[in-house]
Amino acid sequence: MKTLRILGVATSVLLIAGSAVAENANQRVAGKKGIGYFNGRAPVGVRYWKTDRYAIDFGVGLDVDSKVPVPGGADATLVDWAFDVGMPWALHGEENMIVYFRPGVTVAGDQRFDDTAMDPTAGAKTYDTEFDVNLGIGGEFFLGQLGWPNLSFAGQVGFGLQIVSPGGTGKDTEVNFFTTVDDVNVVNTGSIGFHFYF
Repeated sequence: MKTLRILGVATSVLLIAGSAVAENANQRVAGKKGIGYFNGRAPVGVRYWKTDRYAIDFGVGLDVDSKVPVPGGADATLVDWAFDVGMPWALHGEENMIVYFRPGVTVAGDQRFDDTAMDPTAGAKTYDTEFDVNLGIGGEFFLGQLGWPNLSFAGQVGFGLQIVSPGGTGKDTEVNFFTTVDDVNVVNTGSIGFHFYF
């Protein structure tokens, strides 16, 4: 409970600080919508800058694996999904850059075989449901000086709280704290966040 209180205070302080300095944010993004790569869990995303101060993010992800072997049976199909919602708050802006604070929530389902089923060879499936609350500091860099003012690249670092509710019976819910690095490392993951605005 003490940790949740600390997270709440930190979020409030950052939101107030963001509102105070957002006057310097990049004015030209207000009202623009961007589509592109979001993050590894919810890679297809939309970012809408409602005003020069804040934006709304929505990302989705779907993973269908149709060649999963079932013990004592034919291959089965497992489907994983994820939804991510966030609200970047502009902390500072320049002509081709915005630094933002982003609280976000991710809800995901990872399908797997139910190892608590009476007959595992029957291929019984269940979902592990994951709920993440995360806070991050990020930057969005526009390629205006290269002639592409509507194309941006973004990266973010932060931390969060993860709650995993395993499917099946007799499984305990897990609670973890984690740090995040989203789309800033092109060496190990080969990915970088981007948006194309229109």
